Amino acid sequence: MKQSITFLCALCFIININAQVTVSTNDFKILDNTNWEGTLTYIDYQSGKSTDVATTMQVKITEKTIEQNIQYVWEPDKNVMAITKIKRNGKFIGKQKVVSKIVKEDGSVQIITKAKGKDDGKKATFYYTYEFDSENYSVTKEVQFPNSDERFMRNSYKYKILTDKK
Repeated sequence: MKQSITFLCALCFIININAQVTVSTNDFKILDNTNWEGTLTYIDYQSGKSTDVATTMQVKITEKTIEQNIQYVWEPDKNVMAITKIKRNGKFIGKQKVVSKIVKEDGSVQIITKAKGKDDGKKATFYYTYEFDSENYSVTKEVQFPNSDERFMRNSYKYKILTDKK
């Protein structure tokens, strides 16, 4: 009996280790065919000061992608059309590994991802926090350097819905 309980506990532990958080485009369906207006806030590399830029965005969700068309109101030459694939059976959003997904009682969603890269020429880990519901959408990018427990916000997009779904 004691061996059976020990085996079951070990099995549950192994299953939990291998369980991974996943997402699908269904998690983002509330954003499909929507128009947004908001602000990009970023920390300038030279001055270290916070800068705000007015933005608008349109979002489309397909079976396997999240399509974001972002316009920078005063800098149209910086506009971006981003198509991001959900990869590896939902374990990645583009190159970002999904580490957390919470669907709250009110239907809002919070997804946290992480990725490796360089910030200001130095190796770093990036943490992205996506939070959205039918009226609000935000993405915050935090940076953490090796040998540091601290993170800092590099940029954040915060949007409010402009129109209802079509």
